[in-house]
Amino acid sequence: MPADERSRALMHRAARTLPNVSRVRQALNPAGVDALVEAHFPPTWRIPTALVGKADRASLRQELRALLETGAHVLERLEQQGEDAPIEAAEQTALETVVAFFGRPALRVRNGSFGTPPVGWERLENHREGIEATIESTGRIELAGVGMLGTGFLVAEDVVMTNRHVAVAFSRERGAGWSLMLGVAPRIDWLGEHERDVQAVLSIQDVIAIHPEHDLALLRLGPARGQAPRTPLRLAATKPDTTAPRAVYTVGYPMKDHTNTPPEVLLRYFENVFGVKRLQPGELLSVDPDVKQLAHDCSTLGGSSGSPVVDLESNTVIGLHFGGTREQNRAVALWQLSDDVLLARAGVRFTDGAVR
Repeated sequence: MPADERSRALMHRAARTLPNVSRVRQALNPAGVDALVEAHFPPTWRIPTALVGKADRASLRQELRALLETGAHVLERLEQQGEDAPIEAAEQTALETVVAFFGRPALRVRNGSFGTPPVGWERLENHREGIEATIESTGRIELAGVGMLGTGFLVAEDVVMTNRHVAVAFSRERGAGWSLMLGVAPRIDWLGEHERDVQAVLSIQDVIAIHPEHDLALLRLGPARGQAPRTPLRLAATKPDTTAPRAVYTVGYPMKDHTNTPPEVLLRYFENVFGVKRLQPGELLSVDPDVKQLAHDCSTLGGSSGSPVVDLESNTVIGLHFGGTREQNRAVALWQLSDDVLLARAGVRFTDGAVR
């Protein structure tokens, strides 16, 4: 992509993803920048292995401060001149960093809560109860001896939905169905939060089904053994209204993947903290009914596979995230499977109300 074309694309994305460019620019005052740098690189922070010998904490803090300060100047230019305002190559990373912090954040979950929303996403507060219900019923799928595989969420009393490509790591095809491989011990941890050692683990006892067409699997959970019951998430039975922008969010466990994302980008987006539960707001981009998929732009990584894509206003699950690129992500459009026999047999239910 030519430099000027890339600049316009970045300016357009900033204008689209930042709900209030002026307020974000104002938040990037000296005190605001200092607070962001301190939160991103607290005294307990340790430099990632990939950057040892190449940078230190002080230089990274200074780099982030410079990026945020430069980003504020670019936002001022965007306000004054619009999306065609010139942007230097050195300013592109600064603008991307600001968009990551304010437009498409990846908020760490602590004690089942996502904390204070960033500037521009204050509306998350109005939906806190529903979001935190989603957080409670979303977990990290793990395999003993291997570690984390992805994300899953509760769709019936003892049924978890995740991706096919997550489930096949511990499943085998057997006749007309699927079962667990011998000797494996998959499980789901409903917590998996940063700097919190408490777990809420349930075993995965069986593979109910793996969808033959879509990147979707249904897993049967073992007994709760004293754990409080969790509420299955509500799945949307109808197509969301796409005539106007729709805010969505995912809850999942983004996992480090240097093969697709440079270490410095991971550092700016995720503070070198991976595999922990996060809330990631974004926007529904498009719907492709022919392949029963939707596109969204929440900030996800590999471990987000199996995350619910939730409509913010109705708090109904509209998609099952399975992958994507830095520009957009893909998910199974679940409302298009509302009459799917495989899901019905597993006891998965869809809401009758439309997503408005």
